[in-house]
Amino acid sequence: MLSRLVLIKGALLCASAWLAAPSYASDINFDFSGSYRLRYETLQNPIFPTDASTRSRSNDRISSRVLLKGQAKWEHWNATVEIQDSRAFLDDNDPSLTSSQVNTLEPLQFFLRYSDVNEYVKSVTVGRMTLDHGSRRLLARGVYRNTQNAFDGITVDTEYQKWAIRGFYLLPVSRLPSASALIEDNERAFDKSYSERKIFGFYATSPEKAWNLHSYWFKESDGADLATRNRDLYTLAAEYSTTIGNGWKANAELIGQTGTTRQTTAADDMTDLDVRAWMAHGHIGRKVNDSTFLRAEIDYASGDNNSDDDTVHSPDSLYGVRRFDFGPTDVYQGFRRSNIIAPGLRSVTKVDKHEVMVGYKAVWYDKVEAGADDFMGQQLEVRWRYKALPDLRLEFGGAYLHKGDALEAGDYADDSQFAYTAFLYSF
Repeated sequence: MLSRLVLIKGALLCASAWLAAPSYASDINFDFSGSYRLRYETLQNPIFPTDASTRSRSNDRISSRVLLKGQAKWEHWNATVEIQDSRAFLDDNDPSLTSSQVNTLEPLQFFLRYSDVNEYVKSVTVGRMTLDHGSRRLLARGVYRNTQNAFDGITVDTEYQKWAIRGFYLLPVSRLPSASALIEDNERAFDKSYSERKIFGFYATSPEKAWNLHSYWFKESDGADLATRNRDLYTLAAEYSTTIGNGWKANAELIGQTGTTRQTTAADDMTDLDVRAWMAHGHIGRKVNDSTFLRAEIDYASGDNNSDDDTVHSPDSLYGVRRFDFGPTDVYQGFRRSNIIAPGLRSVTKVDKHEVMVGYKAVWYDKVEAGADDFMGQQLEVRWRYKALPDLRLEFGGAYLHKGDALEAGDYADDSQFAYTAFLYSF
């Protein structure tokens, strides 16, 4: 409750200063922008083992997303409001359909920002906001997924010895409703944050943007309307990018996580489990011709093959996204950043109005029970984007997973086949 009062007080102080300032319409700059995306997805054979009583073999979904954003700027002040309307159709009785895909007519952002406070403090932002940090593996707004992550809180952007440093104290916003029947009907309810769940820390970028450093403290506890796993996690990440030799570009990120969590959200689950987990990503590549960039890459996340001990080795990716590493999410429900080893190749070709991405990954579990298979399969992914008009982008893509022994189980052991098509109109 105290943290929420602090946030409310900060917002009121900013608002009162804004209202007290002389208002001259001619000095206020207004900006309005938005986008509309419509996407069709189809999947044959779910990736992970399941049975016919849980879900069907095939899944089709149409999803729509509208984003409307308005800004008013006056001297050092910026007031921003953004509305999101995300809906799904055709998709009935599908357990993969959650509030991650549906969020109907919701205020996504509403914040006040004061810029150029002094030599060191570049801006202070208070309200509800979306954020992208570094590689976006730990905290991100989201692109492919049909909804966005939002946070209530405060950010302070500073500069010290030419490092850009952001401090933040945020309450993650829970998308509502959460009941499956209401989500299927695209029903709406106002999203909310809870004082019992918070994330705070800093994000820093070096002067030449070679280094990104993240430090996150995530804490949650049960509340009157909130059941949690009582996670108390500290996550530290370092990412480095460089150019080597004759045009070779390399990137590496290492993420470590420690703390405690519980196995379930049940009120009678009182056992705190230690968390010792880590994740890593690396890639190196170069242009092979004027239009194509080719790279080799590897992703790793520690795993756990013993649920009976008192330690969790599978990492929590907090509010990050995974589409750019492991393939489409939403209907496809690609691999998660947990208990995985995934080397691969990726190429991106850009010619005029066309962009084609081709990706290949071989995927293993990091840890399995004794005697169990660990090879999940080989995945081929393709995406083609075409800029039909300055404001209209068409997109076509798909993925094929040739399942390994570890996934050839359940009622749908055949290979997974996925395709989608979409258009995005921006204004």
